[in-house]
Amino acid sequence: MRVTLEQCGVERSLEGTHLLVAAGRVPNTKDIGLELTGVELTENGYIKVNERLETTAPGVWAVGEIAGSPQFTHISEDDFRVVRDNILGGNRVTTGRQVPFCLFTDPEFARVGMSEKDAKNKGIAYRLFKVPMGAVLRARSLMETRGFVKCLVERDSDSILGFAALGVGAGEIMACVQIAMLGGIPYTSLREAILAHPTIPEGLISLFSTAAS
Repeated sequence: MRVTLEQCGVERSLEGTHLLVAAGRVPNTKDIGLELTGVELTENGYIKVNERLETTAPGVWAVGEIAGSPQFTHISEDDFRVVRDNILGGNRVTTGRQVPFCLFTDPEFARVGMSEKDAKNKGIAYRLFKVPMGAVLRARSLMETRGFVKCLVERDSDSILGFAALGVGAGEIMACVQIAMLGGIPYTSLREAILAHPTIPEGLISLFSTAAS
């Protein structure tokens, strides 16, 4: 299969075996009578909410993608917890929460926290640890060495800023790093940990034992 396209004014030709068409999503909020309830919409058609997921109508809440939350099932589930706690008298908000991302392609891609671009835009000095997936012994035993593992660590401390992996088990190894981030565990603790061999998370020892750039 060959596709001809134009990119930045230059015509290109791409060859492949499959064609993926991603048309995007739009909120289904038209003509359902929201204007009668006092529930306002954003300019993109999502329900307008505050950090507590309260809409502009008293006593009405919105959760998940319709509220403009990141389009992941695990975020919609956390939105439920936010609303539940607030209805019960708490003060739980959506701001500042971690949003793990996992794309179940072959190989998988997963990330959480800051990217290098994010850190640069915020003026945060960082160290970058990066190894090919072939440095993960479990990946080698599975003969799935495509991809890489990388992590951003704050330069003036050992705090983990962000993590990304492309390869077999990327989502599982990402979850391990996310737990460390939630607990404020420095990257050195992961480097010195005794992790079962051979497992994908064991690759974190290899990752953090390299010299950072």
